[in-house]
Amino acid sequence: MKVVYIALDPLKYPRIKKIAQSIRKLDWVEFEAMIPKFRAICHGHLGRIFFAVANYLAVLFQVFFVKADIFWVANCPDILTLPLVLRRKKYLLEYRSPWSMEVEREFGRGPWVRLTAIVESIGLRNSMAITLTTSKLLSRVSSFSKPIFVIPNFPTKNFKALSSAEDFRKRYGVKSGERIVLFVGKLTRIEGADMLPEIIEQVLKKVNCVFWIVGDGPLLSDLITVEEKFGDRVRSFGWKPNEEVPDFINAADICIAPRHISAYSQFYNEEGLQKLSEYMFFQKPIVACGVARSNEYLLVDENDMADGILKALNGMVHLPRPRTWEDYSEKKIYEMFDLIYCGKI
Repeated sequence: MKVVYIALDPLKYPRIKKIAQSIRKLDWVEFEAMIPKFRAICHGHLGRIFFAVANYLAVLFQVFFVKADIFWVANCPDILTLPLVLRRKKYLLEYRSPWSMEVEREFGRGPWVRLTAIVESIGLRNSMAITLTTSKLLSRVSSFSKPIFVIPNFPTKNFKALSSAEDFRKRYGVKSGERIVLFVGKLTRIEGADMLPEIIEQVLKKVNCVFWIVGDGPLLSDLITVEEKFGDRVRSFGWKPNEEVPDFINAADICIAPRHISAYSQFYNEEGLQKLSEYMFFQKPIVACGVARSNEYLLVDENDMADGILKALNGMVHLPRPRTWEDYSEKKIYEMFDLIYCGKI
């Protein structure tokens, strides 16, 4: 059986590598990801719309000619399912987030939102089964009466630090007894990076600690300004490949995940947000906002992030439970493919 995973930018997501790692253990399944042959990028509101449409059309055209027994399609954009619906092919829909809500957040209300909601419904209705990154999305898909498999985006067991925490801290000049507050993620408003300057200033007024920022994005210049203001108490490391991230988390004392509250905050927790589960893997106290409630982190309001960090630094936030891809997610993948093999899906 040949399975082809389809996504707009498959090389961007470590999750696809984890899926491939698991499926390739099944000797009766051949797995590959379709790599789009065309990719254009443009900044600016109108430019992004134009090039998004161009990218979608190019990928849609390519999907028409891909051969497989079963396709596994990442939604958002759900439009990637349309060629398979027209070809009457069997496919699993990886429902990562509500596409229509994402479009509304990006471009506001309008015909685009209605159109994406229709395409989203078509993609779900014609799928043979639905996979979710988080159980929080069950409410969005349960009405379609399809087999549903929650496959959390937990890290694999080899997500380990290469250096000891002590050696890594010394490498970057962290003094003995100093505590590190870590942020990992894209430096964008969506990831809450615009909140970091105020959070950092509020915390450093009250306690002596060090902020480490690992990530890159359009708000990098704002973080560099904060770094210049506070000197060695704030340090930006820029983008790091995923295999280097464990050393930073392992060396940190507190990990944070600030996000703005929105209509879809309820859909994001440690199952779907990779950095939350990666923080959990090293059992670091986590302070978050703008996500769903969970027992694995301290959830606060946006304006209370600094107070939450102070609580964590004072030992008032419990440690999360580490969970791995192999122990949870991989088992769900095997359960799904066993049912496919037996013809029960």
